[in-house]
Amino acid sequence: MEQNQQYQLGSWVICPRSNTISNPVDSHSIDNKTMQVLLFLMQHAGEEVSKNQIIEHVWKGTVVAEDILSVAVSKIRKVLGDNARNPTFIKTLPGVGYRLIAQVDLIDGQTQQQSKQASFPYLYLLITLFFILAVVGYFIAGDKKIVNEQINTRSIAVLPFDDLSSAQDKQYFSEGLSEAIINQLSALKPLKVISQFSSFTYQGNYNAIDVGKALQVDTLLDGSVQAMGEHVRINVRIVSTQNGQQLWSKTFDSDNADIFKLQDDISAAVQAVIQPGFIASTQKIKETTAVSAQAYEWYLMGQYHWRQRNPESLLKAVTYFKHCMELAPDYADAHVGLAISYANLHHFANWSERKSVEHALPHINKALALEPNSPTALAAKGMILTLQAGYQTGFVMTEGSLAQQAQSAFLQSLALDDNATTHHWYSALLKKLRDEAQVIVHMNKALELNPLSAPLKRSFSTYLRAIGKLDSAQKMYQRALILEPNHFSQLLDVTHIFRHTQASITAIAKWQAENSELFTHCSSDEYCEQLVLVYLSIGAQRAANSILENMQGKHGHFLNSLGLINYGLAGEEEKVLAIMERLALARPNNARVLFNLATSQYRLGKFQQAKASLLRAYPKWQNAAEIALTDITADNYLAMVLYGATLSHLQEKDSAQALLSQLVLFVEQADITDKVQAKFTLAEINAQLNQPKAALKHLSAALAMGWVTSFDRFDREWWSLASNHLLQPLQQEQEFSALLKQHQQELSELRKQLSDSLNL
Repeated sequence: MEQNQQYQLGSWVICPRSNTISNPVDSHSIDNKTMQVLLFLMQHAGEEVSKNQIIEHVWKGTVVAEDILSVAVSKIRKVLGDNARNPTFIKTLPGVGYRLIAQVDLIDGQTQQQSKQASFPYLYLLITLFFILAVVGYFIAGDKKIVNEQINTRSIAVLPFDDLSSAQDKQYFSEGLSEAIINQLSALKPLKVISQFSSFTYQGNYNAIDVGKALQVDTLLDGSVQAMGEHVRINVRIVSTQNGQQLWSKTFDSDNADIFKLQDDISAAVQAVIQPGFIASTQKIKETTAVSAQAYEWYLMGQYHWRQRNPESLLKAVTYFKHCMELAPDYADAHVGLAISYANLHHFANWSERKSVEHALPHINKALALEPNSPTALAAKGMILTLQAGYQTGFVMTEGSLAQQAQSAFLQSLALDDNATTHHWYSALLKKLRDEAQVIVHMNKALELNPLSAPLKRSFSTYLRAIGKLDSAQKMYQRALILEPNHFSQLLDVTHIFRHTQASITAIAKWQAENSELFTHCSSDEYCEQLVLVYLSIGAQRAANSILENMQGKHGHFLNSLGLINYGLAGEEEKVLAIMERLALARPNNARVLFNLATSQYRLGKFQQAKASLLRAYPKWQNAAEIALTDITADNYLAMVLYGATLSHLQEKDSAQALLSQLVLFVEQADITDKVQAKFTLAEINAQLNQPKAALKHLSAALAMGWVTSFDRFDREWWSLASNHLLQPLQQEQEFSALLKQHQQELSELRKQLSDSLNL
């Protein structure tokens, strides 16, 4: 399209020569690349245009990420007032690109003149309105006293600043400003500052009282950013969540040369009204490296991507941070971001611990050389040293050990900045140190500071399950699902927390087929390991082997899991017991590990040992006759069923009968999250009570609900339904044999469906 022409797009006039979009009452400037994207869409109005076509045309062979195109389209939509979900101008074509759906007309000279004439009354009206507002503002300001210069608050959430720039191209700066204020306010003790992962949920119009209740804070800080050429104006205010009243506000004006000084000035002003004298007495404003706007934008895009926590996004983050450091090699925060991205490539992709640490550690050391008291760099150092200790020295807390250095870095970071992510990372080290009480303290503190974080709730859920609090883990995971119902790997993540069903395995196979590129070379070890265990649960050996063949390396815990499954299905229970004893030796106080040990002992007929193991996990059960219904919980009822069965074999019949009868009442009445497991457990309890009719009724119901054997890391079963130890009293029942045969037929059909969907 011609650069010296103007075009009509709906009510908007598009002027490529000046890079402006205007109508009679408003005008916006956009950058040249964004205008080129719009012109290309206009040139192909009504047509399907791929992302590659646009990138090739606008960026002409330059290697760029698709995110840049998404940002450009987002800028266009904001200027036009378009809605991506209900578009008037640009329709997104998922997986393809975009289509301009509005009519485009060329404006000739006569039309332009008419347009200018028509716009004059509106312009006059606007000038008059601004004059009236200015006069009213003058008289109001004359009587208005400065709002409180000191605010008493115990907690605050910083919301993302609104971008009021005409081109609305300051989103990254706006979010970066909010994040910088969060980081600096976190240094104020004992002020509770909510993490951006939660506070950034709210933007634009919101109800301060409702947000305060959701985030559990007394005050909110928000504001706006408006760029006018090289000049930036930022309005900041603090609002009470008790009544929505504005408590404080201030306007900051600056040229765009030093964004970090501007961030410091704003943070200092906010700190001054919350804790006067704090900066002068305890904090020295750090000297900052000059960073260009482009470098800072690369940095913010890197930040965005590492927080997505998937292999593709992490590799994008690495690219963006490297771009940033090409322009600003001494920018400490970029080195930290790159180090965190490398570390997460172990957690969320297929990098080994060693590879991640070797790539990350030099950048953390560089960052701390530049800024020795950076709380983010110290926290990242603790996280990376925790990884290094895992493969190099183990977790021995001696002077100068890697574990001790990691703990020291975390504690230094928390002393400077009470940050949710740091509490979370520190809890990972505490898990390795087997300090269960402190893990829960720091995870709860992380949730307090970041109450709307789905990843944090998923992580806490996994830990609760690991220590034997299965139902609490499931409830926590459901809270995460409410916050993030469409999490990319949800179907696989949930297998750690809930047992498998036929429906869940079918859904997982479909997800694998839709994301087959992840499994060609197993870009995520975690995904591949869990898929193998899921498929082995139903005997789908071909499906499991198709993944195992593509795994470059296998973690020790995964090899142990495979060994456990093979021993269990082969009936080699002594070898299973050896694995369980080794785990119990390493984790002598872990309730889940002790429960698995007791199960293995029970299956070998070592009932006295099984009882001792259960009492190590639950010492309050020593006097079985005194166990009341109130002592049974959704977290411990599975272990208590095994305890009742064990007592029965030890000829403590009365205690066993009373306990198992209470368990029937509990399971039938309690709010147990996993209904399939609860129904199956009722079958096991009734079998132990010699109630075969009731047991078979519940077993039939559980199978109808989709129950299948569930293999997972040292958890749940390592045996088949036919060899279930608590259902042994049903072995001679014809109906049990019939149910077993029907179940095997259903599994055979399910395996065939998997093979078809995966083209095996």
